[in-house]
Amino acid sequence: MNKMGKKIAVDLYFIQMKWVAWYLPIVYAFYFAVVWFVHEPELRSMSLLTFTFQTATIFMLVCGILSSLAFLPMYVKHGVTRRSYFQGAFLSSLGLTMTIIGITAIGTWIISFINITVFSEIQLSPLGENSWLLTMSAYFLVVTIYFLVGWLVGLGFYRYGGAGGFVTILVGLLIVSLNDLLWNFNTPRPVMGLLNLNLPVPPIAIAIAGSIIIAVITTVLVHRVVKETPIKIA
Repeated sequence: MNKMGKKIAVDLYFIQMKWVAWYLPIVYAFYFAVVWFVHEPELRSMSLLTFTFQTATIFMLVCGILSSLAFLPMYVKHGVTRRSYFQGAFLSSLGLTMTIIGITAIGTWIISFINITVFSEIQLSPLGENSWLLTMSAYFLVVTIYFLVGWLVGLGFYRYGGAGGFVTILVGLLIVSLNDLLWNFNTPRPVMGLLNLNLPVPPIAIAIAGSIIIAVITTVLVHRVVKETPIKIA
């Protein structure tokens, strides 16, 4: 990674962390309201980490879209190469995802020591009670893929217009649906849901490998579109 790419990464990270500073407290407040006042067993057994993960997929999807529509034109117009922008945006997205999951994991760990009846029903994740590292790694992979999909969709609309954007939406739906088949996380599976596929969830090692492959392929697609995207001069 070149020097400018690192600078863009830091710049984007701190810009988007301002959004996180609003996003996380709202999600945490909503989580505690659900735990205390909602009597749905499935919701009350959800840990703070899992609850935040479910919303982080959408949050990072939006961050990916904005990375294309807002930040790419801004940086290129100021003389930043597409390569540096791509490196910076990709690295900042990894940092943002790690921060969201890391902070939330610490909060979840602290809650586990609170001796209140309502918290006794909470389960860390579908991967198991003591699967902290595995859960965080899996959530990190899934949330990163949602960012990449949002990035791809935003690029599709910016580069190709409405028709191209619609195609990238379909590609994005396929990507997240295929990835969701690897996990039992109740994330949206819009395409596969229509097909009513009841495939068994694969072993963890295969799920992780599959998500990594999906993330790499999506990253390559994003990189190719970024290289070919002309910047519109307003």
